[in-house]
Amino acid sequence: MTRFRMTCAAVTVVLAGPGTWTTVRAQQSQEETAGSKVRVGTFDSRALATAYYRSEVFRRHMGELQAEYDQAKAAGNAKRVQELETESDSPTWPDSGWPPSPAQQALIHRQGFSTWPVDNILDKIREEIPKISIQADVEVIVSKWDLVYQRSGVEFVDVTDLMVEPFDPDEETQRIIKEIQRQDPVPLEELADHRH
Repeated sequence: MTRFRMTCAAVTVVLAGPGTWTTVRAQQSQEETAGSKVRVGTFDSRALATAYYRSEVFRRHMGELQAEYDQAKAAGNAKRVQELETESDSPTWPDSGWPPSPAQQALIHRQGFSTWPVDNILDKIREEIPKISIQADVEVIVSKWDLVYQRSGVEFVDVTDLMVEPFDPDEETQRIIKEIQRQDPVPLEELADHRH
């Protein structure tokens, strides 16, 4: 089986989720698989969330939203004020001036402490991901929390450090990221019960 076909089979296995039924019929002899491992990059989404929400990229984004919010408020545009206060891609960070909403706080906690998807953050580094794939020599990159099965012939490579690099984490952020990775994720249901 070619490396491309093995990659497609690995992607099918990794991406198959609840309600998705995929049959992969691939028979290989031991000789065919020897020395031809598919490399899949995995990352801890909590580390990515921490790097993003503590980054200059996020602070700039928040500054732009704050300016827009102030303008909308001064102009009496209640509809836009309401939209900005509930924008789900803008969780507050403790030292920002942004008015927090329960939805914003919930998102940052789910992403930073549990296994909630980080699609909004991945969008910020979409152009960097192919370069990360080349640098790590992996064919696929997925959140480590999305893996449901690992067969022989697939090698998983932790690319977390490469994924957070575009956000240029400072020393304190790197320390927090390492600490988070040493701990198990908080179950989502526990975060749902959390009250601020």
